[in-house]
Amino acid sequence: MARRHDREPGPPPRVVCAVGWQYRAIFEGGATQPAPGSPTRQPRWGGAGMHRLPNAAGLSLRAVKHAVEAARVGGLNLLFGSSLASLSLAARPRAMIQYLADSLFLHRAMCGRRGLPQRNVVDVLAGSPTQAIRLGSLGTGAEWFWPQASYTQDIVSLCLICQILRPRRVFEIGTLWGYTSYHFALNTPPDAQIFTLDLPRDGTAAARLPLSLVDGAHIRERSPDDRYRFDGTDEARKIRCLTGDSATFDFSPFHGTIDFFFVDGAHSYEYARSDTQHAVKCCRPGSVIAWHDYGKASLPGLTRFLDERAREWPLYSIPGGSVAFLVVP
Repeated sequence: MARRHDREPGPPPRVVCAVGWQYRAIFEGGATQPAPGSPTRQPRWGGAGMHRLPNAAGLSLRAVKHAVEAARVGGLNLLFGSSLASLSLAARPRAMIQYLADSLFLHRAMCGRRGLPQRNVVDVLAGSPTQAIRLGSLGTGAEWFWPQASYTQDIVSLCLICQILRPRRVFEIGTLWGYTSYHFALNTPPDAQIFTLDLPRDGTAAARLPLSLVDGAHIRERSPDDRYRFDGTDEARKIRCLTGDSATFDFSPFHGTIDFFFVDGAHSYEYARSDTQHAVKCCRPGSVIAWHDYGKASLPGLTRFLDERAREWPLYSIPGGSVAFLVVP
């Protein structure tokens, strides 16, 4: 039912995200545009700024009280709903660190405080508005459908890159358990070749450049007996596993031949720079280079490197996810 314009606004909802655009107008000193899906009517007081007194034309004392109450409830929800909530994870330090890192990641993404502009891959690559992708490892517990929704955004975007680009040759740094390798194989043409490089699992080759703490943990978690996600699948025939340290690996046979290059190995500044230099040499104009874990607070080296390169390259990050990508000029 339509509401009359001359009615007083009701009490503010008791959640932080429901502080409406009407109330924001009071604190921002002017009229504001409604967020998508919000009512299009202007607030009764015409978007007056806080410099107008409650007795000014059209601005009621009740409306000011509602706005102050909404701000108070929002502040309490922000303080006790997120920051102190992390204390419940004190017995699980790793989960607590992950929670805080993901909270910072989400905050930066929603506030537009990431160094790279956020664009969907479909928009940048001029793909069809309707795309079909293939997902694997479903129901195994290995899929990227975790409590952190950014991983779902990431795997969907990577599959979309493959579906739109239709690459014949893909190179990946950082195999780990082969989850992304498997999805590259699932979403590329039947004759595509997927090359994926990682340190040997038996520890015979060590990293030559500095590692982040997260990278070191991933290396220690691996076992020579671990199976890849693509083992035993039809797509395994498209995947060729390579071993070695990406800082010293000979990429020359791949120079100028790669359509899609994915960087997801070590995430230190030094490795991000080295891996990217190799990726550029391997690609050609129109190829796509993508990086994983951009914007993660626990992996600042990669983020700092890409933010610096953004001064020279047209780099983008996907909305709500941690994939950054570049169409090679």
